[in-house]
Amino acid sequence: MKYKSILSLLLLIIFSAAAGFAQTGKIEGTVTDGASRPVAGAGVVLRNKATRRERNTTTNSDGEFSFEAVGLDAYEVIVNASGFANSTVDASAAGPALAIVLEPQPIKEQVTVTATRTQMLTSETAVPVSIVDREEIERKAVNNIGDVFRTLPGTSTVNEGAFQVRPRIRGLDSNRVLILVDGERLNNSRTATGQSGIETGLVETSQIETVEVVRGSGSVLYGTDALAGTINIITRDTPARRENGFRLGGVLDTFYSSNENGRRGNLAVNGSNKFFAFRLAQSLERFDNYFTGDPTPAFLDGLRDQGFAVADDGEALNSQSHGSNSSATLRFFLNDTNTIRANYDRRRASNIGSAGLAGEFAGYFPFSNRDKASLRYDVAGITKTFEHLSVSSFYQTQYRNFTNVLTVPGFYQFSETITDTQTSGFDVQTDWKLGTRNNLTVGSSYFRDANTDRRIVLQGSSPTSPNLRYNNSRSVPDATLSSIAAFAQNDFRVSDRLRLVGGIRVDKFDTISESTTGFTIPNLRPDQIDDLGINALASGLNVSNTSVTGDIGAIYKVTRNVNISARLGRSFRVPNIFELFFTGAGSVGGFVVGNPLLKPESGVNFDASVKAKTSRFAGSVTYFTNSYKNFLSTAEANDSRGCPVFIVRPGTVYDANNCNIISSPPGPAPVRVYQTQNIDRARIQGFEAELEAPFKISLGYLTPNGNFSYLRGDDTGADQPLNFISPLRTNLGVRWQNFGKAYFFDYNVRIVGEQKRLSNSFLTTPVNQGGNGGPEPGFVTHNVGGGYYFRRERFNFNVNLGVSNIFGRAYSEQFVFAPARGRSFTIGTTVEIK
Repeated sequence: MKYKSILSLLLLIIFSAAAGFAQTGKIEGTVTDGASRPVAGAGVVLRNKATRRERNTTTNSDGEFSFEAVGLDAYEVIVNASGFANSTVDASAAGPALAIVLEPQPIKEQVTVTATRTQMLTSETAVPVSIVDREEIERKAVNNIGDVFRTLPGTSTVNEGAFQVRPRIRGLDSNRVLILVDGERLNNSRTATGQSGIETGLVETSQIETVEVVRGSGSVLYGTDALAGTINIITRDTPARRENGFRLGGVLDTFYSSNENGRRGNLAVNGSNKFFAFRLAQSLERFDNYFTGDPTPAFLDGLRDQGFAVADDGEALNSQSHGSNSSATLRFFLNDTNTIRANYDRRRASNIGSAGLAGEFAGYFPFSNRDKASLRYDVAGITKTFEHLSVSSFYQTQYRNFTNVLTVPGFYQFSETITDTQTSGFDVQTDWKLGTRNNLTVGSSYFRDANTDRRIVLQGSSPTSPNLRYNNSRSVPDATLSSIAAFAQNDFRVSDRLRLVGGIRVDKFDTISESTTGFTIPNLRPDQIDDLGINALASGLNVSNTSVTGDIGAIYKVTRNVNISARLGRSFRVPNIFELFFTGAGSVGGFVVGNPLLKPESGVNFDASVKAKTSRFAGSVTYFTNSYKNFLSTAEANDSRGCPVFIVRPGTVYDANNCNIISSPPGPAPVRVYQTQNIDRARIQGFEAELEAPFKISLGYLTPNGNFSYLRGDDTGADQPLNFISPLRTNLGVRWQNFGKAYFFDYNVRIVGEQKRLSNSFLTTPVNQGGNGGPEPGFVTHNVGGGYYFRRERFNFNVNLGVSNIFGRAYSEQFVFAPARGRSFTIGTTVEIK
């Protein structure tokens, strides 16, 4: 019977792929605005209510649409157009022509797929979500998609420059934030953790349609690295399926920023008919060194005291980057419910500077490249119970070179490290409707990172020394990290007002290192090697971890416009290849050894929110508290007796307890050994709030908006404040747009409060010794922008103008080494033929 059931299911899937709409009638209509003017170019979706099969079209210049060969089932027609609220009406082939009127929508109805793995209104999720669409990306005039995280609630950034800006969520950065591209991992397990992580610059801004930011743990749905939150970068897709004929179109995007003479251009060509659609895109970009705000002598002296290389006119030396992106997407429409999507993306970035690392110590990336190929199959409406099946796979390579040069009198060192990380993965997701109240999502996912390093070190008295010493030792062995997981999430509607959401996930991780030429453990005593657990590092290791996590949440509809929600869940992050195996000179001194005994970081996360939305108001307030244990941190290494561990020269003499060094032969001084350890316990809690309240004036809508975030972090193990936490961040603005949404004006101010609440040692230790040297300063910046949108049935044009950091303030983002950009004038244009 088991095999008959499986065979029946397979036959249903096959029949669904072969079946289409019964061809008996037609559904047609007209779309107009409130003034009875036709709305051209509106998207129209015809959805079968029983099978959920969909067909797509757009309105012509007269606002008309039609669907031929429609069956006699019950349907709904969904109409969407920029600047208007979506409209959904019932329809049938036997009914009259539809007359659909769209109303202006000053507040957007936002839908997320990242927070739940299925389409859901953001107001109905149990977690806070922020969505930045293409229009907002253009209006913000960002150099890099990382820049958008400066103005979202609960988020901030680390690093500067046009390529290396990375997001923080709720005080955590780097690999503790999972970044997805079209639902597939961008993170890799070779990237270092401390204020590093994967660069969002690996996704070129012109290729992005939407960015979804989920604050709070995403471990149940996405696995490791989603400790603080999940960011899903959704790229621009092919045009919608056309019922009749073939249509060819194209888009030209341009961007210019005056501060760093930044230029970016992107040209895309697309087309679609009833059977397939495609999109081809090519972009080029070049950003020179950026300039800080007004460079007062005191500000420049402060930067130089920290070792930052900056010119007298405020030029941040070594902050440039160049790049290009090639993208090809092809989608096949097998019928109304079955699609196949194939994509290839090629990102090239070169001459990427590390802002301020110039002079005696210079660091830069000669290249950082990404290639990705992916394939996805979707089928909807398989049965009344089995609603949707999605199967996807991808292969990605991340290939980059980090080079640093140390030049001091009498000593020269050139170091080049090339990392080659290849990631393959797949994801299977099924969506089930069990009765009228229960929606179940079940799936499985897999990924495997395979990493190989190459390293060259040259040392001598000068770059031209005839006796340069050559060393090709490696700090990371050849290694792989793989994960296989199964997950399930259930959404149960208890009543018309109350929904319960719960999920569970099981992950099995295997991290395997190989015996690698050039990778060796340091010259330590055998007992020290045993105490540090590194005796098998050079010969190869297999480290396994299993993580089980889950969450449960509730969403209660207080009124038609107000929801309250709460969620409690676990999160985790497995140690990566770098943390387990890296053995080499530390970037800030000392010698770091691997630690294959590390445990996964884990957390218990609680969120509670109130969300309200009407046609004239949208707002939310969220309280959260997250408790973490086994946090990873690099600390001084000690042996089993508590004695400090040093790398010493042969012949070194210790005292009777083997702790203190009595004498050592002539030569370099002993080097302190460090190791990544599970040492920290932390709690981060806070509030987040958002508000948008448009009101009608004589010429259009005036919309005050803003958000507020407050964070408090505690190192609960040491009973000290947690460092690197920005406590108070406020973004306030006002936007005006006319009723036809052709013109707009934006003004916003960003206010970041001073952070005095730091640990005692971090507060009093000078910056050049690894501390902060005092409170972290706050700052205020102002930005303005405006633009014009011209829309027709087959032609769109828009231009966006802006001035960022209007008053040229000189400042740094909190806990960031490099200063921020000063005043910049920007202009962006888009020309689209549909």
